[in-house]
Amino acid sequence: MKIIYLALLPALAGCHSIVDIDVSKSEPICVRQCTTTYSQCVSIGLSGGSMRNCKDAYSVCVSTCPPK
Repeated sequence: MKIIYLALLPALAGCHSIVDIDVSKSEPICVRQCTTTYSQCVSIGLSGGSMRNCKDAYSVCVSTCPPK
């Protein structure tokens, strides 16, 4: 899973990247689930405002994760 995420980073760097969302204090399993959902959202191939919606949804998902 980590390899897939790292492979997607260059593609996502120019479009509403999730790299700036702090996940360091969140439960890793929950964050992984959020990342999977984000990847599915992005894989639909939408752009512009829809990509922002994917990032916003990821941010909300991570904010609901329990702390480590």
